[in-house]
Amino acid sequence: MRWLSLAEVALTTLFCSCMAVPTDGPAESSSATVESGDLANVFPSSNASDVSNIPSSDNEQFIHTNCKGKTYHHANYSFSYSEADEQSEWVAYELTREEVEGNLDRKDEFAADPIVETGSADPGDYQNSGYDRGHLAPSADMRFDATAMEDCFLTSNVSPQVKGFNNGVWNDLEMQTRSWTRKYERLYVVTGPVLPQDGKNARKMFTTKRGKDVRTNVTVPDKFYKILYDFSKKGKEKMIAFVIPNEATDTPFTEFVTTVDEVERLTGIDFFSNLSKDFQEKCESRSDLSKWPEATYLNYSNTHSFNH
Repeated sequence: MRWLSLAEVALTTLFCSCMAVPTDGPAESSSATVESGDLANVFPSSNASDVSNIPSSDNEQFIHTNCKGKTYHHANYSFSYSEADEQSEWVAYELTREEVEGNLDRKDEFAADPIVETGSADPGDYQNSGYDRGHLAPSADMRFDATAMEDCFLTSNVSPQVKGFNNGVWNDLEMQTRSWTRKYERLYVVTGPVLPQDGKNARKMFTTKRGKDVRTNVTVPDKFYKILYDFSKKGKEKMIAFVIPNEATDTPFTEFVTTVDEVERLTGIDFFSNLSKDFQEKCESRSDLSKWPEATYLNYSNTHSFNH
């Protein structure tokens, strides 16, 4: 009988831990990192060199590549953090009917994200900048769990948004997403800013400190996108996407419908890269709002006020 060396034992243990990725039940946050090659067999369609944490929940069952960022995982959402822009280029999570009925109070305490290896943005960068700390995964989607609520106020989940946009058409789309989740039972949500792919045209945010305008490393996006994937019924899956300018508008979000293919063109990201090419081509090329009926939150925020 041949005894395994310590190196072989370590490699065997790591391989087994990678293969035992749970698909059901609650997940825990993890900040452990792994070498790029360790995930090649687990997620053959992903950009493994950019994956820093082993997936630990349903939120990571779909894989997205990175254009500028590095992938991290919290218990209730995953994200790709772009150090060059000091924000995430995408944030992704599954949202269920039970979760949207959560009733925890909004935490409203922003903080830097401790698992971002390069350091995430300073919450103070947004003070006196003229921009809201706009959530990518809204706090109203995270009211089901205290950890989820706390994590969504980390700056890895924040991007500069014009107040009229954040409190207007974007808020309407967030509320509509929760309404559709109640209807379809569960949705998979991907949200992010449209960032300059080469970085040359990045417009940086300024904050006022001690009476002086100070340039930050936070990029101000011109647009934001949201992708919704209804996978509640096998054989009847559907996707829809929205790209909306980062500005106040009276135009309803239904006028900003587009395809996932178009979002990929704008961002340089391959969404749902672990799904078959045929399936991606089928779902990502369509933008049929008629398959998403009951869009009720049109210009709703103009006459109502919500925390989101």
